[in-house]
Amino acid sequence: MRLRSEKPADRQGIRDLTVRAFADPDAAREPGEATLLTELYTCEGYLPEYSVVAEVNGRLVGHAIATRGWLDGDIPLLGLGPLSVEPAHQSQGVGTALLTEIRDRAVEHGERAIVLLGEPDYYRRFGYAPAIPSGIIPSDPSWGDYFLVLNLSTMPLPKGNFRYAEPFGV
Repeated sequence: MRLRSEKPADRQGIRDLTVRAFADPDAAREPGEATLLTELYTCEGYLPEYSVVAEVNGRLVGHAIATRGWLDGDIPLLGLGPLSVEPAHQSQGVGTALLTEIRDRAVEHGERAIVLLGEPDYYRRFGYAPAIPSGIIPSDPSWGDYFLVLNLSTMPLPKGNFRYAEPFGV
């Protein structure tokens, strides 16, 4: 598996991959994650260094993106998502590799923390913990323990209200 930064030429393939990764057989429409991804590429919070693809034999099998979010409007944090893995490649370490790559890049660039909305049992393996007990409050309090944070430093996390990049709408 090869990890690299996405290129503009990858975007349609990433979008198609995201559709397959989040497809709901009971839904007639495209998953919202695909539309969100398209909007993230053009928003102010887009950070190209945090849009990473995974390839196997030259074929895209995974993608993760983190965009700029803000704590109380002036403390920069990263908001991760969506994270997409080709269904045939799930449970084969692709997601783990993408999460690790995003984390490593964030540490290298001096980021303070990464937040995400996801399954706690899955993301705890990577050091994520519920954000609300740490004092990072989501724009939608119903997210509860599904709103997670990864502290990237030895310093205590700042506290406040978190807002994702504009396309998230929350």
